[in-house]
Amino acid sequence: MTYKVLFLNPLKDYIDRLVDSTPEGFSVTVMPAGADVADMCREAAEADFLISGINVPEEVFQAAKNVKFIQYMSSGYGQLPLNILDDLGVPVAQMKTHSISVAEHALTLMLTLLRRIPATTQLMREGKWREDLDEMSYSELYGKTVGIVGLGNIGRWVGKVVHHGFGANVVFYDNAEIPLTVSELIPARPVPLEELMATSDIVCVNVPLNAESNKLIGRNELALMKRTGILVNVGRGEVIDEDALIECLREGRIAGAGLDVYQSEPLDTNSELLTLEQVVCTPHMAGVGWENVQRRISTVWQNFDAVLRGGIPSGVITATKRAENIPAPLKLVTAATRV
Repeated sequence: MTYKVLFLNPLKDYIDRLVDSTPEGFSVTVMPAGADVADMCREAAEADFLISGINVPEEVFQAAKNVKFIQYMSSGYGQLPLNILDDLGVPVAQMKTHSISVAEHALTLMLTLLRRIPATTQLMREGKWREDLDEMSYSELYGKTVGIVGLGNIGRWVGKVVHHGFGANVVFYDNAEIPLTVSELIPARPVPLEELMATSDIVCVNVPLNAESNKLIGRNELALMKRTGILVNVGRGEVIDEDALIECLREGRIAGAGLDVYQSEPLDTNSELLTLEQVVCTPHMAGVGWENVQRRISTVWQNFDAVLRGGIPSGVITATKRAENIPAPLKLVTAATRV
């Protein structure tokens, strides 16, 4: 038996690598962004497995009546029609492989701001060597308090790196219950959001977008931050009130911001965020990296294997955790050994 895999709206860096790693017993059909929706629906109706990029039309998922499992290739799943996916009655999983890349990117933004790298680079371009070098405006991460908003997979990596690698103190806020063993490993102390905003030298936002997190950090929360404080966002842009943040930065009420995500993407080239010298912007690229490509592809085949063996795949976000009525499993060669 050959299982049909439909890969929808793939990022280009994944296509050849995933196809080349396909184990025996599977065939992969790739449908790029912009494909005809009717064609996508027809292929989805015949598929055993779906691999989904972002912005797949709802009717395509509705057509996938015979799928056993859907692997979403992104981590944030706010765009997915969860009610429709729940009705399908099969497990749907997010990707949870990018925590290392995103955490390292968050750390890069922190250090770039603390060491004022863009400003000093510009001075050198102007032929100024250590001129106007005010030592009081440069800072270390060591001994600082890092407040993590959202102690999920990314937040935990951020906490581990800044504490064990840089000697920072870690506090966190999360409206989900975090096991004590998890926070002790970092270690991190739970605090209310208001206390985190007021006491942290660096606030690192990692939460996904949902009804509770939309504009979680607004004008009142930003007003609590230290004037020397730095805000880093590698979660979702809508979690922060962008207008309030721009006003706060413009008036010098916080020292800076490192942003990888924005309220509207792509970020408008006329955005004031791009004109403020104390802001470092990157184009929603925190999870980018060839190592993460390999981890994601490996996860696809490992999750397919788990489903075929009657297990629970990693990262399930729907009510249904386990697929039912699947034929005898194939022995898979996972992407970990093929990529």
